[in-house]
Amino acid sequence: MHGVGIIGVGSVSTGHLRAVAAFESTHLQAVADTDAERLARVCAEYACQGYSSYEDLLADEGVDLVIVCLPHGLHCEVTVAALEAGKHVLVEKPMAVNVEECDAMIAAAQRTGNQLSVGHMHRFSPANRAVKKLLREQAVGDLVCLCDEAYRPFNPNRSPWYLDKATHGGLWYQNGIHLIDRSCWWTGSRVVAVKALIDSRFFEFSADDVAMALLQFENGVYSTLIHVWWRTGGSRFSTEFVCTDGMLQLRRGIESGRNDLFVGRDGDWEQVEVSEDHHTTTRQLGAFVEAIDAGTEPPVTAEYARHLVAVLTACMESSRLGREVVISE
Repeated sequence: MHGVGIIGVGSVSTGHLRAVAAFESTHLQAVADTDAERLARVCAEYACQGYSSYEDLLADEGVDLVIVCLPHGLHCEVTVAALEAGKHVLVEKPMAVNVEECDAMIAAAQRTGNQLSVGHMHRFSPANRAVKKLLREQAVGDLVCLCDEAYRPFNPNRSPWYLDKATHGGLWYQNGIHLIDRSCWWTGSRVVAVKALIDSRFFEFSADDVAMALLQFENGVYSTLIHVWWRTGGSRFSTEFVCTDGMLQLRRGIESGRNDLFVGRDGDWEQVEVSEDHHTTTRQLGAFVEAIDAGTEPPVTAEYARHLVAVLTACMESSRLGREVVISE
């Protein structure tokens, strides 16, 4: 039985709380948050220990697995402390705000021998997994390129850090990392160059609200990512895969469920049945616990997540410079 401690019990922790409760092999030992009201509410609902500081949670001997659900700029500090306290760590995406912090986290995991994984939950989505299977089987030939788009209205009533460029808030850190992860996982290759626009065009806060990026992969595939937080526009999500013998479509893109995957051949579209459930955060935790118990690598390794951060920050640099940026790791 793994005693789980969750650090940060804001909105992003909701799925993790549900995931811990879903398994007989995990129980919620403790949570930590600086917001006393929020902390009390979660402790009452889940009958767990509550701490006002993450240091106190890490001192709890009943915790052996920590889930970090804090603002992006705090991921490195808290993850390193948790690893050095003898805990396994699942940290929310993005892994950190730059590759230097990622390296510090990886070094701490190697030094302590504890497991470290990052919450890239999209690979646990049944629809996304079905696409991966079709691509792996070359159901419509070789992948040539893909386009992943997400346009949605945005409510700026958020925590101040979330809207501030200086504290790594905004669309790109929050959701751009999802789009990068999806492309890297589906293509099965590393990104070698990017050209991007990351900017604030719709709202008055300093963090970005629009992003467009072209990713060039080592295996010759290209990916276009587009994400917008509208002030007044509507919602649209789509993901299309152009292959040598046809196409694949996720017709609701990042929000796709069981009925949204189609295969296109010779002008005709056929719906692909997706029968798995959609509890992606639960699947993610289950896979991580299995890796801990077996002493094997988790499905999302820290090294892989580091590459995603390298791509994320290269896109920001490309936007700043107005030119392509080559990624050399």
